[in-house]
Amino acid sequence: MPATRSPRRQPRTKPKPKAPVHDSGFSTPSLDRALAVLQCLGGHPLGLTLSEIAADLKLSVNFVYRVTQSLVSHGYLVRDAEKRFSVGSAMLKLCQPVIDDIPLTEAALPAMRWLSDQTGEATHLGILSGFEGIVLERVIGRAMIKFYVERGTRFPIHTSGPGKAMLAFKPEPERDEIIAGMKFERFQPWTISNRKDFLKCLDEVRINGFATDVGEHLEGHHCLAAPIFDAEGNAIASLWITGPSQRLSEDRMTKLAAVVKKAGDIATTALRGGALGRG
Repeated sequence: MPATRSPRRQPRTKPKPKAPVHDSGFSTPSLDRALAVLQCLGGHPLGLTLSEIAADLKLSVNFVYRVTQSLVSHGYLVRDAEKRFSVGSAMLKLCQPVIDDIPLTEAALPAMRWLSDQTGEATHLGILSGFEGIVLERVIGRAMIKFYVERGTRFPIHTSGPGKAMLAFKPEPERDEIIAGMKFERFQPWTISNRKDFLKCLDEVRINGFATDVGEHLEGHHCLAAPIFDAEGNAIASLWITGPSQRLSEDRMTKLAAVVKKAGDIATTALRGGALGRG
């Protein structure tokens, strides 16, 4: 009796990994990939090289090169001396609030320069973006040792002065919705790491009118922040100064709190076209 052969097994094909580029479904692959490059760099404030972007998105280096060159020429990306790409000023301008045709950065820059002159420290402007904050603009201080954060940098809300200053003056439903989606990551032993303690902190911020970060994210890095308000009295942004703990001690921050709050009021007035009053 002739031997019977078992049916030949077909080799199993491994499922293809999910592409990191989102297909919009509208037959615009080049646009989808260009947007993926922007989203990728939005999550890396220190920037990425050409090859790192290509590897992260599983795209060809040649395609990423063409996209990044175009985005740089339009100001949506910048490239530093180490050939690392990061989000540019044109992209950040799209993120900012505009009230009565007045862009936030335009309204806030005079107050930022004034605050930097008064304190000698770097001044920053930021907004909330999802469950994080993002730096829109900065004015470098006159101190010999510069201490500032680059535009486009994202930061946790629960550990930062500006994050607390903005969230404390949000409408309660909006505030609670943001807090519900936050991850209270503990960066230091003294970092606020739960909702109950964070709400108590926000109550204090509302009473004081300013917020601080005493190395809650990065040890030795302090900041002092005040909110910027819209016409309804809701915080839409924050101004803050930042510096090393040796220079911006807790005692000095207490003394400078009124100055930072005044800078927030100046920016609020400019954004409202000159009519100040916290709703």
